[in-house]
Amino acid sequence: MNGSTRRAAGRIFWRLLRVPAVVLLVAACHPLPMTTADGPLATPPSGQVRVAGIVLKWLTADKPGNAERIEPLIREAAANGAQIVVTTESFLDGYAVRDKAMPLDAFRNLGEAIPGGAFFTRLALLADELDIYLVAGMSEAAGANRFNTAVVIGPDGALLGRYRKQAIGHEAGRNTPGTGHPVFATAYGTLGVMICADRRQPEIAATLQANGAELLIVPSGGMFGRRNDGFVRDRSRETGLPIVFVHPAEFLATAPDGAVLARALLGDRLVIEAEERDGPADSRAVYYVDVDIGPDMP
Repeated sequence: MNGSTRRAAGRIFWRLLRVPAVVLLVAACHPLPMTTADGPLATPPSGQVRVAGIVLKWLTADKPGNAERIEPLIREAAANGAQIVVTTESFLDGYAVRDKAMPLDAFRNLGEAIPGGAFFTRLALLADELDIYLVAGMSEAAGANRFNTAVVIGPDGALLGRYRKQAIGHEAGRNTPGTGHPVFATAYGTLGVMICADRRQPEIAATLQANGAELLIVPSGGMFGRRNDGFVRDRSRETGLPIVFVHPAEFLATAPDGAVLARALLGDRLVIEAEERDGPADSRAVYYVDVDIGPDMP
């Protein structure tokens, strides 16, 4: 490790906490929520930003159900001092594009206008209320096109912008690939976003870094575990940037030198059925990492 990388890695403070809020027990008639043991986390150390990842299984094509299940977790994250909150890829529609048996019109109807869609507006109001930056995955409707999109919403509820997945693979024919590499200025530094398979493309991460990103956020689905972790670690080493990866079964944070700062697995499933909602398979958690991503943080 060279000197600059060592100094960058030294600026990373990580703290990992699983908060199994609203993981509900089904043995009793009245479900019992499990919460943090000792109340809210301490304020992030001076000069660092707290990023929370919401690890939540998907309900396919159930936008109301996914929105209802994630809202308490976003509130939990904010109560524990998170300043940037990140969902999985396509959390809102439950990554419905993977279901090729779904009629095309039904899939297309899941797309949200951004801004203006009902659930986008609901998320924007929540970010405004909680005073957080929110990176949220959803299907975007833009004219005749549908995109696998992550929106970046500011703490005033305004849309800072969107990132559209580029490496769409099997989604082709239903989704259109994105082409841009936007970065998003925040009070804590500049964010770049990749979605799922984009993390396997070194040139995407490199372009985001060249455009000024200081932290890469990766809402994801699909592959997770050790094989995935190698891709994420490689992108950190190549760009010299920390990365936060959020998946229905994994939370991962890597340092600028590719070291694993925080890693947690939550079950081995990505999707649940409607009848499994709030049962043992519907495991959910909030994980945190505190990161220095900019030289002039408040």
